[in-house]
Amino acid sequence: MAIAMALLAGCHGPPQTPQPAGQSTTKEPSDMRTVIPLVRRLELTNTGPIELEFDVPALPEDDAPPVFVGVRVSGSDPTAAGDGADRLRAAGVSARVHIFRLDASGATPVTLMRSQMVSPIASESVALSPDGLAPALRDFDADFTTMQEAGLISEGSSYRNLGFAYTPELQAGRYRLVLDFVRHREALVEAKAELVVAYTAKGK
Repeated sequence: MAIAMALLAGCHGPPQTPQPAGQSTTKEPSDMRTVIPLVRRLELTNTGPIELEFDVPALPEDDAPPVFVGVRVSGSDPTAAGDGADRLRAAGVSARVHIFRLDASGATPVTLMRSQMVSPIASESVALSPDGLAPALRDFDADFTTMQEAGLISEGSSYRNLGFAYTPELQAGRYRLVLDFVRHREALVEAKAELVVAYTAKGK
């Protein structure tokens, strides 16, 4: 299944909420997008690694924006979305994540980071090990404006985003994501979670 995936890992903010009716900016079905931000449904029958290619355009104010790879859960209100995110964190979902930049010279690995808790209220950023293991999901905020402009925010739904890994900057270009769920993929399917590759919301 082809898909594509403060600035501080572990950043946590209010759930994304929809704008009033009439402001939808859907450009195409979400499962057909090949430019980030992207979301994809996760199916229990697809048990192998997810491999996808996607484009990263430069943002007007940032030619190397921050990007994260993770999942999002939705609910009818912020409480429902938050409860779904809490259950996924408690389930211990883990994954191996690799991103490669594609150009005329071939595929070049992108250095990815993850958030690691160092106390009940504090976290630090560490580089992923060479095997790409991200042992846990952490709270992330997707950039609301670009998600909305891509038509990925539905009226009547609230969202919570959880990240496996991120990069503080990603130059415009073509990339390939290889993601393999290591533990408890079934929890993602049960939660009706979607894979998400998105710009990270920047701190105020």
